[in-house]
Amino acid sequence: MKSIVFFNGEFFQEDDFGLSPFSRGLHYGDGVFETMRSYGGHVFRLQSHVQRLLQGLHVLNISVAIDSREIISAIAKTLQANKLTDAVVKIVAFRQGGEGPLPPLNAQASFLITAKPFDFSRKKQCERGLSAHICAIRRNTTSPVAFIKSLNYLDNILGRIEARDNNAGEALFLNTHDMVAEGATSNLFVVKDSTLWTPPLQAGILNGITREVTLQIAQAARISCREKDFSARELFTADEAFLTNSVMEIMPLISVDQQLIGPGEPGVLTRELMSTYRLLVEKELNENNNSPIC
Repeated sequence: MKSIVFFNGEFFQEDDFGLSPFSRGLHYGDGVFETMRSYGGHVFRLQSHVQRLLQGLHVLNISVAIDSREIISAIAKTLQANKLTDAVVKIVAFRQGGEGPLPPLNAQASFLITAKPFDFSRKKQCERGLSAHICAIRRNTTSPVAFIKSLNYLDNILGRIEARDNNAGEALFLNTHDMVAEGATSNLFVVKDSTLWTPPLQAGILNGITREVTLQIAQAARISCREKDFSARELFTADEAFLTNSVMEIMPLISVDQQLIGPGEPGVLTRELMSTYRLLVEKELNENNNSPIC
């Protein structure tokens, strides 16, 4: 079935949508994006996603002509137009304007919203455990782009290609200080001696929505948590590890560079957090089930 997409206040069939050949998003990756999951027509922590999108636009000095309520309404309408409830929703916001690296003053953001059916089979694969490969590319802790979901995604793409070539499902990045940073599409957690570790934001990572939720539920469960720098060697000696993102939630990480992490299967604490995360999603979405999406 052909998708219906939202672009700047109007809906288009995907075959009828025409993007300017001079789009700054196309030429320069001059914008940001958010990918999120809809459960039964409701997006978990939607306000957090929208605020992070707007913060990313602010970092890039891109003006915005609509507010968060209009964006949220457009997401709901995009889901409804595609007759989707369990879906992956993506917002792409990029700067309008002409050619040349220097953008025009006060150029507004264009917004594109898409929705595709959620892949439950992929979710089951992730729950069984993922492998990862530490790629050669480093996260640059001095670049503001490292901390936002920029359309400049080539490091992540090249990392995933390298991971695929090494028979791994995810790429892991070290940063320019040789500390573990994050995955190409995920944040990383390890468990050592019953304590949860995750790299700090200043390691050059995205402040993931699911990362934040995981820290919140771990602290509520009185699980010891530390945001700290750690090396690849410490990752290899972890008792267990997992990855997080908003689409696939919490994913056990069972091997890195073909070396098993812990017993090479989803760990006890990982499984506990996976279950608690799902319960929190159900609770929050049930509390908001009187609105079309939230």
